[in-house]
Amino acid sequence: MRYELLPGTTLILRGPASFTLLTGEVKILGGSLAQNHKRTIPAQRQLPIETESNAELEILLGKSAETFEVKGSTIPASWRLAADAVKVMGQGKVVILGPTDVGKSTLCVYLVNKLLQDGEKVRVVDADIGQADLGPPTTITRAIPTQHIVSLTDLLPDERLFIGHTSPGYVQGKLIDGIGKLSGEDHQSITIINTDGWVTDPEAVVYKIRLVTEVKSNLVLGLAFTKELNPILSGTRAYSMRVEPAKDVLGRSRADRRTTRAIAYRRFLEGAASHRLDLGNVQVSAPNHFPSITVRNRGELRNVLVGILKEDGYLNEIGILTDIENNAIRVYSKPVETRKIELGHVKLSTSGREIGFL
Repeated sequence: MRYELLPGTTLILRGPASFTLLTGEVKILGGSLAQNHKRTIPAQRQLPIETESNAELEILLGKSAETFEVKGSTIPASWRLAADAVKVMGQGKVVILGPTDVGKSTLCVYLVNKLLQDGEKVRVVDADIGQADLGPPTTITRAIPTQHIVSLTDLLPDERLFIGHTSPGYVQGKLIDGIGKLSGEDHQSITIINTDGWVTDPEAVVYKIRLVTEVKSNLVLGLAFTKELNPILSGTRAYSMRVEPAKDVLGRSRADRRTTRAIAYRRFLEGAASHRLDLGNVQVSAPNHFPSITVRNRGELRNVLVGILKEDGYLNEIGILTDIENNAIRVYSKPVETRKIELGHVKLSTSGREIGFL
């Protein structure tokens, strides 16, 4: 359908949907959208499309997709102040904290666009292992943006690390070490670190304070509706700013988030097939409490998610352990050469559906 967007309004488009800008100028999260370039919005996602002049869009709506308009911009005033504060830094690390469904990834996108617009160099580390956008769930990923984006999924990963779980509470040390590795010192860039929504439990408070401290964050941006971040922000010595949650945020249930993860798993397993790997040629590592890689344990280990690693330990691809044979394993993955595999905690069907944890 053709849709006319009037000056001073914002169209909220919830997927699954696609759209193309036909005429006029629009902005999405601080970045300009090119004309005649089709964009797709997956299910459980939304985009705010705003304009200061007349604009015409071609929109295709999928099942359960929605559109509605709001007057003015959906970008909170505090986001603009946060972008100014980050720009003044020139270089350093910015950690974004907040519970689920407050717009942490959206704020990341907005900051990327504003920093690029001002000629700054920026890196993004997506450390939300439960709802990762840059890489598959259970991983943390770094990217170096070079142009405006509308979603973190637009970015081309620079490096990825396999964490193996979707719940940070089980892999706290591994997560902090990985975030530190991917956000290592870069005196010419601003590094934006997106985190998970685990913030209110006492253990979560300790974890987030430790994370902010150990990665040596220069600025913490805290998104929250009430005072749930107070224990974290008051417990760290890093400079912090309280930022409003995104307006008209799309709330998601646990089932919605599982569906989103399934879509992401499928995206990164596209083109996968079964491969036989000789255990004499492949080093397999696992958490300490895991059963050994033997035929006797094939039932317990079947369908475990695995990280297929490069020689330096960074992630090459994810895969699924589908069987254990005498002196060999079968892994469902994209075709890649490897000598290192790491077992994760999540059990996954080859269709991307989570079926349990080990």
